[in-house]
Amino acid sequence: MSKQHLVIDNGSYNIKAGFNTGEESKPIKVPNIISKTKDGHIHIGNQYEKHTNNYSQIQFKSPFEQGHLTSWETEKPIWDYTFDLTSKKEIDPSSTHLILTETPFQLPQLSINTDQIVFEEYGFNEYYRCAPASLVPFSIDSSVINFDFNLIIDSGHNFTWIIPVIYQNIYWAGVKKLPIGGKVLNNLLKEFVNFRHYDISDDPILVNTIKESTCFMADDFNQTLKKKLNNGCEFILPDFKITTTGFVKTTETIPPDAQVLKLYDERFIVPETFYHPEILFDNNSTTSSNQLVQSAPFKNLIDLIKESIYACPEITRPLLSANICLVGGTTNILNFQPRLLSELQKELPSNWKVRIFDNYNDIPKDEMQWYGGINLSNEDVLKDITISKKEYFEHGSNWCQKQFGFKNIT
Repeated sequence: MSKQHLVIDNGSYNIKAGFNTGEESKPIKVPNIISKTKDGHIHIGNQYEKHTNNYSQIQFKSPFEQGHLTSWETEKPIWDYTFDLTSKKEIDPSSTHLILTETPFQLPQLSINTDQIVFEEYGFNEYYRCAPASLVPFSIDSSVINFDFNLIIDSGHNFTWIIPVIYQNIYWAGVKKLPIGGKVLNNLLKEFVNFRHYDISDDPILVNTIKESTCFMADDFNQTLKKKLNNGCEFILPDFKITTTGFVKTTETIPPDAQVLKLYDERFIVPETFYHPEILFDNNSTTSSNQLVQSAPFKNLIDLIKESIYACPEITRPLLSANICLVGGTTNILNFQPRLLSELQKELPSNWKVRIFDNYNDIPKDEMQWYGGINLSNEDVLKDITISKKEYFEHGSNWCQKQFGFKNIT
């Protein structure tokens, strides 16, 4: 049997998985969760979408904690379910090469656990494990973006990572992490809505839907705040008759008994946490009155991008600023790219070109890493960075970590 190439971008929100099938290659997306609906049924991945019309009080269990894959007891059934969806026939791991992504700076023991599952539980024949950002250069258009110097801003469910990639290798000394992602924004929006309107604590899907359909990044936060009444919108809450998820009211007529959620400054204050992280503490009952917390300096997205660029070799800095790539689902927030461009142009040297890319020939920004893995599987270099099952059993469980683990740079 000929060797197959399987790419799994194992995100904490969605798994993107699929085989290299040439130009027709396309990933399937599976929520990386096990859920329990209020009727007591357990669902894996996206099964809950077909088995219930009432998402209220749904409970999610993730194999990730603080962005790290900590529970293979939870992850393995999700992988098994994903494999069933990925291939019409049963996957033969013994003839499959696996490219797998993991969180940057993953704890070594957790990475070793993953290697054991890959080789000892599933029996994959060949394997390459890497941080998602390292795959992005393989999915960009090199005629538009410099293939050799990229600053990847990957904003996902748990965190926002700023990762310089130089000659297709992560420059680890410049990697920075902002502990703000989709999950933090959801929790903040939930606090606003609970306090001002309705208690939606038991409906995480509704919170996420409201965020994705109403939130936007302000061009100028202070000016937008002054005109907050001009930025209002009405969100129709689910009634499980005409809608199970809710939607933004437009000009269509709605039933007179529909519950309407009126949103104003919440729409842009929530995403503003990327630039003013103190908003999180101002709206938390525990920290809002804590003087130590209130007086502490918090680094925002711009601070960390500057630190990342200046941690890289001097000659590469203007090249990185000219080739910034946005990836990850949270960067889909309306106006994310223009606001970031405006802020960076104020802070970086005036003789540097600042370019931020977020349009990749119709590839969704949360799939860039997966397509990069597909393109990497066509490259000759893959054989030089791959570990085989034979090598794994010859050298022991630490071998993969020595080959794949992040390299400290002094």
